[in-house]
Amino acid sequence: MGSTARSVGQSLRIAMQEQEQRSDSENGRLPLHVGHSHSIAKPVMKIRNIAVGMSSLLVFSSCQESTQPIEVAETREISNYDDEGNIGGVMPADWRRVPSTKFRDYNCKFGEDGEVYLSIASGGIKENAQRWLKQFGDDKEIVVGELETFETFDEEGVVIEAEGKFEGMRGIAKEDAALLGLMVQTRGNLITVKMVASAEEVKAQRENFFAFCESLKWK
Repeated sequence: MGSTARSVGQSLRIAMQEQEQRSDSENGRLPLHVGHSHSIAKPVMKIRNIAVGMSSLLVFSSCQESTQPIEVAETREISNYDDEGNIGGVMPADWRRVPSTKFRDYNCKFGEDGEVYLSIASGGIKENAQRWLKQFGDDKEIVVGELETFETFDEEGVVIEAEGKFEGMRGIAKEDAALLGLMVQTRGNLITVKMVASAEEVKAQRENFFAFCESLKWK
């Protein structure tokens, strides 16, 4: 009777092992060998379960870490030096930068409605200077050699000034306005710097204007 029970028990174990083999093969896992005992199979399964549990824990931990706030330890001082484009310059402290536009590569504002901007223009000094003066109602012909000079970009530029009623593009008009401008030929380009504001503001910003022009250089 005892031997019969052992035979039945062995048959059941062999059947269970064969079932495990078939189940493992169907699931794409390497099957345990029939000759191995369950004392080996169970720890292997436990290790597999532990590994799965740890991988889930790592995924959960990484998700938690990604939602944590990031502390920025490095800072950089804000500078008035323009790092955009090929031209650099030091902006006066009481000027403020505004976005550049199609014709204004370096665009600044100051005071109530004062503006100063740098452009790379087409044409020559004479025609551009005369166009500026016409905005103040001055149609006289300019003799470039008679204009005041100022050095910038390591080149000799010319200064253009005007006062009166200003009529700009898009119908902009200013009474008692003034113009302070500079034009210079450098590296095959005509660089213009133009300031327009009330006559009082332009007079107050004259020193800042020339300091800015003096700081301009190619990078």
